[in-house]
Amino acid sequence: MTEMTYWASQPPLECVQACEERTDSYYQALNTSGRLDLYITSYAYYHSILANQISNTGVSGFSTIAINHYRNLLQHLLTMTVSQRPAFEPRATNSDHSSQTQTILARGLLDYYMRDKHLEVYLRDAVESALLFGEAFLLSEWDSSSGEIYAINPDTNAEVREGDVIYSTAHPLDVIRDVYSSRADDCQWYIVKRLKNKYDLAAKYPELADNIVNFTDTSTNRVFNVALQSLSIGDTDLVPLYTLYHNRTPACPDGRVVSYLDNSTILFDGPLPYRTNPVNRIAPSEQIGTPFGYSVMFDLIPVQECLNGIYSTIKTNQETFGVQNVLVPKGSGFGIKEIVGGLNMIEYTATGEPGGGKPEALNLTKTAPEMFSFMNTLEKLMETLSGVNSVARGDPQASLKSGAALALVQAQAIQFSYNLQYAYTKLLENTGQSTINILRDYASVPRIAAIVGKNNQTEMREFTGKDLSSVNRVLVDQGNPMTRTTAGKVELAQMLVQMKLIDTPEQLLMVIQTGNLEVMTEGRTQELLGIKSENEFMSDGKKVPVMITDDHLLHIHEHKCVLSDPAARTAEGIGAQIATVTMAHIQEHAAMLQNPEIAPLLMLLGQQPVPQQAALGEANLAGGVPSAAAPSMNEMAQGMQPDMPNMPKNPMTGETYVPPAGPGG
Repeated sequence: MTEMTYWASQPPLECVQACEERTDSYYQALNTSGRLDLYITSYAYYHSILANQISNTGVSGFSTIAINHYRNLLQHLLTMTVSQRPAFEPRATNSDHSSQTQTILARGLLDYYMRDKHLEVYLRDAVESALLFGEAFLLSEWDSSSGEIYAINPDTNAEVREGDVIYSTAHPLDVIRDVYSSRADDCQWYIVKRLKNKYDLAAKYPELADNIVNFTDTSTNRVFNVALQSLSIGDTDLVPLYTLYHNRTPACPDGRVVSYLDNSTILFDGPLPYRTNPVNRIAPSEQIGTPFGYSVMFDLIPVQECLNGIYSTIKTNQETFGVQNVLVPKGSGFGIKEIVGGLNMIEYTATGEPGGGKPEALNLTKTAPEMFSFMNTLEKLMETLSGVNSVARGDPQASLKSGAALALVQAQAIQFSYNLQYAYTKLLENTGQSTINILRDYASVPRIAAIVGKNNQTEMREFTGKDLSSVNRVLVDQGNPMTRTTAGKVELAQMLVQMKLIDTPEQLLMVIQTGNLEVMTEGRTQELLGIKSENEFMSDGKKVPVMITDDHLLHIHEHKCVLSDPAARTAEGIGAQIATVTMAHIQEHAAMLQNPEIAPLLMLLGQQPVPQQAALGEANLAGGVPSAAAPSMNEMAQGMQPDMPNMPKNPMTGETYVPPAGPGG
């Protein structure tokens, strides 16, 4: 029986040769299927490269013009998708305080990478390329040569850096995969092409420096520049670096990463060093039965081409006949020099009027109104196909008077692009998860990041990968589409003012600027996390102090959960200690509510003080129930009633006045 070896599990030389064969087949498939021409056309219309390439009618003097609705609509789709910074919501394996604290760190780190490491720039590039080419890719990788210097190698005297996560984007011509896959998710491997400076590569791989510097690419059909044209790499320091990323599969259990220039210059070969494939894909829609994506912009290409033709026809007519011509009957006595410079005089014989007739203008500038009507129809058609209405493009409809109506129409434009919104959210979650996983696995050296809290205050935070060990998932909250429009934010802010949920100008401005309610809920969220931490301490039998500024009623309700554990209701061992500590802590909160000295402060904090009454009494902590000395529920209820005025006394006898009993008393 012949032993069959999977190509991705073969030795490096054979593996790279197989990669080169698949790369050639991929580009051949793009060319024969017409997809390469589609990419080139989409790119050319987006950058107006085809403005002077409209088909020639054969008429001398035909003038062309391109009004680029194609780019304008794509930019609006792009802006509606990425204009609002996403809210990352990391989730932990457990719900304990330590795990929840790690999720706060993870959220801050993701915001740090979005802001300071320019992740949002790469995300925007990926969405733009996805709209332009139907799909795009964003890579998240670990670069050991990045970051701050933290040591010197004593053997080589070379600098050792702490490393960092790096990002890069690629369009479909730079990401080779199996074109026979029926779905993009079925692709088990990607070969990513990137142009790199060969001298940088030589410095990074000194053992292969000669091969890298002297490298000449002979496979010109595999080298495409940014303009999506097949070019040969000539006088440049850039060389195409190919990297295979293979998933962990039964045929390739450890996965594989191979970086190479060609089969004689292999820079790296090893198992997949990440938990998942670092190549994350975004596609506005899928082309069913293929691994390729589809964009609504593809549907706009013929409409844009037709519009360019109409614009050019109108422009040619107006430009050619815009200078007025004058008809003059022969023998009328007019001379050419009597006409103002720049005009033409055309003599003709007027029928039935020998030697007579008046000069008349020859009007050739008039364009059929049907052309303008058809032009407007095509412009509306492009808006309809793309889902970007006139309101979103900055042209409010006359019938829409209120800000709420404008916000609703604009929100509908955002909702129409649901597939793109969903794909963008998925890309955010995958990239965020990859970032956290890479930091967990490779950030072994303590590093400092500028973490921004929800109150927009920055703090320098030191962390290692261990501080993220409990974070197992990253979700993204994109929010309501109406909060992503200016009109929607203003409408939301006005509604919150009416509901008296906003009571300061600063809060109103924050809601309008951000479109979210974190400014309203941040304090309560922090307090609940603090209560959870206190419950964990008391569950270990540890005492926790009570602060005057606590929300005492909320603390009492949440702390009683500690006593729900049957172990806390036993009369001996740790259970008795838990019950003792918890009941004492709850009584401290109750005492705070009954303390008249801090009643004004409690009222300022929005809490209702409890009138003085009999103490709760000592609890029978072994059983977790009050002792006989504790007041009954009726007594406690009576104690919370307002104090009644004292009855007057007789000044002569000193006896207290007793009011007469009512009827039947």
